[in-house]
Amino acid sequence: MTLTKNVRRIAAGTLAAAALGVAAATNAHAHTTSGCTVEPLTPIYSYTQSNGVKVLNYRISVSCQSGRTAYITQERYEEDGWPNPDDHVGTSTFSARGVTTLNNYRTLVDTESGQEEMYQQIRFYVRSDNGVTSGWTGWHKSAVRSFYN
Repeated sequence: MTLTKNVRRIAAGTLAAAALGVAAATNAHAHTTSGCTVEPLTPIYSYTQSNGVKVLNYRISVSCQSGRTAYITQERYEEDGWPNPDDHVGTSTFSARGVTTLNNYRTLVDTESGQEEMYQQIRFYVRSDNGVTSGWTGWHKSAVRSFYN
């Protein structure tokens, strides 16, 4: 194999890796409709209760134009591998105007031995002050984060 072929293979591999990184990074991102942008953020550890139970914060980033309100449904899950379905651990609803981050503090579930792989998914619609209402968006999933119980 010549030096030129090696350089081409290295360059092709680097480009493929860069493209894969971009594709993976776009998995969880903000979604916009009717003047509001909403993003389900990756769950984060918040604190540990006095009884030893960890509390997570399922944050949602919201940015709405003036005169618009986002109505959001959030579902929280513990991820399982195939063939087991993910465990639904709760649902919450919110409304938000302007630019804000919603904080939803919830205790870490204990569904299995080892780590719990937590994520959230959201959908939303927008209502303007003049009464115009958009349709629901599809479901948008955050990245998954693992926590020891």
